[in-house]
Amino acid sequence: MSRTPWTTEQRTALMSEGDTLLVANAGTGKTTTVVGKILWLLGLDGGPDVAPCAEPCGLHEIAAITFTEKAAYDLKRKLRKEIEASERARDLRWEIDRATIGTIHAFCGALLREHALRLGIDPTFRVLDEREATVRRQAVVREVVMEALEARETGVPEAYRRFGLHGYENQAGLLEMVERVLSDLAWHPARWEGWRGGEGRLDPERLRALCETWTDGVDDEVTARCDALARLGGSALERWRAWLEGENARDFDRLILDAHELLTGARGRAAVAALRRRYRILVVDEFQDTDAAQRDIVFAIGRGQERPQLFLVGDPKQSIYRFRGADVAVWNQVADEVRQDGRVLDLTRNFRSRPQVVDYVNVVAAAAMDASGAALKVEEPGGVVDYAPLEPGRDASTHGGVEWLVSDGDKAEDRRRSEADHVARRIRQMVGAGSAAPLLVEDPDTGEERPCRFRDVAILYRTRYGVEHYEEALTRHGVPLFHSDPPRLEERQEVLDLVNALRLVDNPFDDLRAFAYLRSPFVGLRDETLALLRMEAPRHSLYYLARAVAEAREEAPDPWSWSPPEDHRLPEIERGALVEGIAAVEEAHALASRIPLDELASLLLRRTGYRLHLHVRGRAREADANLRAFLRMMEEYRDRPLGAFLEIWDRWDRADTGVPSAPLHSKDDDVVTLSTIHRAKGLEWPIVFLVDLDGQPGKWRTGSWISDRRLGPVLLPKKAEAGRRASRIEERNRLEEAAEEARLLYVATTRARERLVLAAPSSFNDGSYAAWLVGPASDASGPAGEAVVSVRTEPPPLAPPPPPAAVGLERLDRIEGGEAPAGVRPLPEPPLRFATSATEMMLRASDPDAWTRRYVHGVQAPWEFAPRTSRSGGVPADVRGTVIHGVLERLEEERELGRVLDEAIGELENPEVEALLSPGTRYRRALEDEIRTVVSGAQWAWYVEGEHHREMGFAHLVGPREWRLGAFDLYRPGGARAPGAPGPSPAPAADANLDLFTEIPAVGTVSDEAWIIDFKTHVIDAAEAARVAQGYAVQAKVYREAAAIVGPARVRFHFTHP
Repeated sequence: MSRTPWTTEQRTALMSEGDTLLVANAGTGKTTTVVGKILWLLGLDGGPDVAPCAEPCGLHEIAAITFTEKAAYDLKRKLRKEIEASERARDLRWEIDRATIGTIHAFCGALLREHALRLGIDPTFRVLDEREATVRRQAVVREVVMEALEARETGVPEAYRRFGLHGYENQAGLLEMVERVLSDLAWHPARWEGWRGGEGRLDPERLRALCETWTDGVDDEVTARCDALARLGGSALERWRAWLEGENARDFDRLILDAHELLTGARGRAAVAALRRRYRILVVDEFQDTDAAQRDIVFAIGRGQERPQLFLVGDPKQSIYRFRGADVAVWNQVADEVRQDGRVLDLTRNFRSRPQVVDYVNVVAAAAMDASGAALKVEEPGGVVDYAPLEPGRDASTHGGVEWLVSDGDKAEDRRRSEADHVARRIRQMVGAGSAAPLLVEDPDTGEERPCRFRDVAILYRTRYGVEHYEEALTRHGVPLFHSDPPRLEERQEVLDLVNALRLVDNPFDDLRAFAYLRSPFVGLRDETLALLRMEAPRHSLYYLARAVAEAREEAPDPWSWSPPEDHRLPEIERGALVEGIAAVEEAHALASRIPLDELASLLLRRTGYRLHLHVRGRAREADANLRAFLRMMEEYRDRPLGAFLEIWDRWDRADTGVPSAPLHSKDDDVVTLSTIHRAKGLEWPIVFLVDLDGQPGKWRTGSWISDRRLGPVLLPKKAEAGRRASRIEERNRLEEAAEEARLLYVATTRARERLVLAAPSSFNDGSYAAWLVGPASDASGPAGEAVVSVRTEPPPLAPPPPPAAVGLERLDRIEGGEAPAGVRPLPEPPLRFATSATEMMLRASDPDAWTRRYVHGVQAPWEFAPRTSRSGGVPADVRGTVIHGVLERLEEERELGRVLDEAIGELENPEVEALLSPGTRYRRALEDEIRTVVSGAQWAWYVEGEHHREMGFAHLVGPREWRLGAFDLYRPGGARAPGAPGPSPAPAADANLDLFTEIPAVGTVSDEAWIIDFKTHVIDAAEAARVAQGYAVQAKVYREAAAIVGPARVRFHFTHP
């Protein structure tokens, strides 16, 4: 089953049969042990010294709860691999998916659906993803807060004045505070019952009894503020639960809390009994990061029962998710309870890191955890984690070790830049850049030594702040990189530019957005040009001032009236860019809320050539990928109004739940990985750099909401204004944070297999992370007396590769006129469809912008859907034309006019028009007279005598996949004898170029050409007919060419009025 022998600790864990808490230290083969435990329960051979399971079970009797979906996938993958290599592969491979392996949320969701009737819920509920849940919950909180402000509830207006709705740079706002209280109330209802008095309000006397230190007046005032927030949080929680119930939805919190209610309440006894019958073992991975509710769920299922066995796995030294509600005190409580009738086992042999790294970790982690634990033990002994040393499980190597890269600077930013450059140079040296020999590492897959590659290196940091310096240095030195925790899209400049452009489209009067748009690559005006433009008319809207310049209005200022020093061609270049940039905003403004949002954003990018601008800057591929990711995200909200989308975007930004930027590489490529320490948990690399270690924990954070399990809640005031109770709670919280920071650094240092590299300044504060990581080990020595940490004060003498040539104005001297070569010529856009009409072609020729709106974006003209009337208050022109054409299409004899007119009017299905055209009305009589004039004339008699066709549709194939569709109002084929005198022609004159003939054949002659009559219902004077007819030249050409397939044809426009 296992390729390597089990250690004594692992064998004990495999064969344990009671409730077991397994302390799996970093790199000790936790997942391998869990897989081995499952295989042992299946009755497979565990290897030497492992007794077979007396009562094997099936895969369907096994449940394993993991911390993440990735961990669940990895566990199932490794289990499948071992089963395929076993003697029972044929039987078991088909049952792997029957094992319950997944996250706690998936487990609780399945449980709720199965027992929905017992809880009285709909089993078809929808699970909200984190982003949607956040946006919806924030909307509920905002609604509650605004109602409270309007009602002037006690304490709420004062909180608003103090904190604002959205807070300030380093200060949470009222909305964020209420959200935190909402979460606290949902997860810790029992605590709040002990803190509240009558009417559900915080009781100062109860809180006084819990805390022996209290400053009268000051702490009372802080408690009153907490009470106002608690009331808002309680109202928001009730409304949020009601919203979820109404939508039949659950967020991740609700899944766990509802499952907790089911399994710990009287209604859940049958559900608990069913789970106990179903499962032989319940494995919970990463148990150190659970909370009291998850512990209660696990204990309700298996604690103290014959089955299932509880097999809880984790490492309290790696409990680093306190900000998500994880409570390491829960681990300690469970350990104390399991010791009474179960077993607490340890895995201490580290198979991941070289002995040099293990020795270093034992020195610094023990010092950090002992120091932070000693301070915490007085206030909260249940939160203390003692350090247990690791035992090296690999052989020592000359390639293993710990380094300290020393980088200094006068200011923090200077130090980060220097440190980032040092790190980039050292990585290049490790992979053999220049004349340096590459560092050798052991391949994790083959176990063979090989030269170091970029993919063997990871750079870990605590927070994203300042990471751009390392990103820039790696890029400058030609080191490819992958962000496992990439900066959010809203932090990327190209996305900021596009969002700013969308804000300008939404509100062109916003001068700040206009300035940013005109200065960005969308337009690219220089600061001097913008300054002159603003100085010429300081009181005017900047956007409309720029539009006046673009349209060359007489009253517009000339920001190019001075001679620019760079190049005399700049004014013309900027003028052209301004014209295109303004035209793009104008078109987008006209289309906003009329086309999907992603198409609106694409229009701005396309019209301005923004993507082309990116290619004269660095990292163009990544910037373009980020824009594509942003557009894909916008597709999810494509039907929202622009303003609503921008509001959602702002909420994501404030809540830190934005969209990650698009990576150019995956972690499987030969790239250096950049990651936060939290995201690196559970991963490993041959070489790990820890950077930006100059910071320190324990800063006072005014406005923080702290819910102390013993002393109650507090909204932290300014340090100078804090009473003794608030200071005590802050100190307890700071001590717990410091203990977790020590555990975080333990996690970071145990990610390295071969070499750990610390990037830190030469001098540092006693409480800094550098002091924890460098201080204890700087004078320590290994087993052979060697230094634990080697110091590198000078970066390797490796110059960065030459940067790409900058694009300057001299490129204009190399531009040649003429048509571009075929290889670089833009590809023609494919046709939107293969059929067009004369109407579309006329619109495209006369108004390209209107054609784009109508036929590219599908935007209807206002007259197509908005209520409208004619200028005289009568029937709109298009309705009038529809009625006349409808009558002429079917009228056979003049005496049928009334009946046919009623039919045409009835087909409109428009009661208002029907009322205007009802028999006897003035407008009806005028319309009858107009139609009677047409059908009683000699021209009409000639049109309809003999062979003719009315409303004859045609489809004309002009070229490959190019069709023209239409219908002739009236068509007379060629070769027909004229039956009678035609009489005089109407007013339009002939135009030989357009072939708009106005005369018809003489009496008794035969026309060899077909005749196409098109009726025009414009209300015009006779003198205007020729001019109006010219506007239909495209239609005449389309009709004539379509009819020419049969034979020569002429087109005649017949105006019905006057």
